[in-house]
Amino acid sequence: MGTENSNGFSKHGIPSEIKAEAHPLSEKPTEIASNINYHAQYGPHFSPLKFEPEQAFYATAESVRDRLIQQWNETYVHFHKNDPKQTYYLSMEYLQGRALTNAIGNLNIHDAYADALSKLGHQLEEIVEQEKDAALGNGGLGRLASCFLDSMATLNLPAWGYGLRYRYGLFKQQITKEGQEELAEDWLEKFSPWEIVRHDVVFPVRFFGQVQVNPDGSRKWVGGEVIQALAYDVPIPGYKTKNTISLRLWEAKATAGDVNLSQFNDGQYESALQLHSRAHQICAVLYPGDTTEEGKLLRLKQQFFLCSASLQDIIARFKERKAGSGPRQWSEFPSKVAVQLNDTHPTLAIPELMRLLMDDESLGWDEAWDVTNRTIAYTNHTVLPEALEKWSQPVMWKLLPRHMEIITEIDKRFVDMIRSTRPDLEDKVDNIRILDGNPQKPVVRMANLCVVSSHTVNG
Repeated sequence: MGTENSNGFSKHGIPSEIKAEAHPLSEKPTEIASNINYHAQYGPHFSPLKFEPEQAFYATAESVRDRLIQQWNETYVHFHKNDPKQTYYLSMEYLQGRALTNAIGNLNIHDAYADALSKLGHQLEEIVEQEKDAALGNGGLGRLASCFLDSMATLNLPAWGYGLRYRYGLFKQQITKEGQEELAEDWLEKFSPWEIVRHDVVFPVRFFGQVQVNPDGSRKWVGGEVIQALAYDVPIPGYKTKNTISLRLWEAKATAGDVNLSQFNDGQYESALQLHSRAHQICAVLYPGDTTEEGKLLRLKQQFFLCSASLQDIIARFKERKAGSGPRQWSEFPSKVAVQLNDTHPTLAIPELMRLLMDDESLGWDEAWDVTNRTIAYTNHTVLPEALEKWSQPVMWKLLPRHMEIITEIDKRFVDMIRSTRPDLEDKVDNIRILDGNPQKPVVRMANLCVVSSHTVNG
């Protein structure tokens, strides 16, 4: 509530008749203007003496978010209560576009917000230009993923998207006298008004380590390093519908317990914060260079981080939504959960779901395989051999030893099945199996793993 000056404007330049009052769900331009003013004055992001286009954008976005949060919560409660089968879309990329334009259009409040901003001395067209595109994707793959989310929201489908919260994106291009220069994206330089951090949604994701064989013969992945996955949610509203679904983005972080205080006080600062540095690398950029082994490990870490955190979250929701008093049966899982892999990047969801079911939930191989096969579907984007993703087996064994055990067993059973049921394909087995045994360069064929393990392949 700034002091009015002689021109009838408050100190931050908003007409004094526009009070700073909360009207989170109003569709009246005057009340929307008051709600925007409320966010401008009581939001902690900027000096209260400014209401320039940048400040106006953030205040406007937070005003729109008020309505989104209400629809979002109603959508979540509705699906939690009715417990339908839910689609979970895993993608390394999303190309969302400008969220403000999309939100006010889908909520059918474009004209009301244009009128409200006019009362505040700004034009909507000028304000939407202040928004930086979320640097979560690059091209067609990301745009397709975002279109799927928009469509599922509009069709009132129960769905979630899962991705990574890249701090610096892929790159932005700058043309100088020397030519093209690639710079880090700065979309999070200040903050994104659309995302909401979920401090209560955190899952551990393990890398490296070894496989421990227990006295009963069961196996457990232990040791290595553990990074925490923290959830950030972005609301995706459907077009002229109250269905608002979630895009859940994972950020990698270490904990206070991962700081070696003794080393730090001894002046060994980099060593003391080693795990924090490695955690920060996971979600730093989209598609880090992979010409070195370190680059390959980082890309593989990104892919597994997305898969493991997302599946742990999906399983937690499956258990949370149980009907009746008894525990849910795992045979119900495919009737409540559909996991769609967008290209081969999330392929590691297959061995990770198997690991979670067998090692954490004590299912046998046959039951875990049946659940996994009936849950996972795969979208293929190319048939060009050079474009199909392959990972070095030694790198995989180093980073994910338990998963390589599982992949090896899937490959063995697939080959045995082909040889027993289709002897006419014997001469093709080496080309269609999951593990390429080339001694010079043994790899895991990720597309083959998807095709073997999924109940449906879309192209």
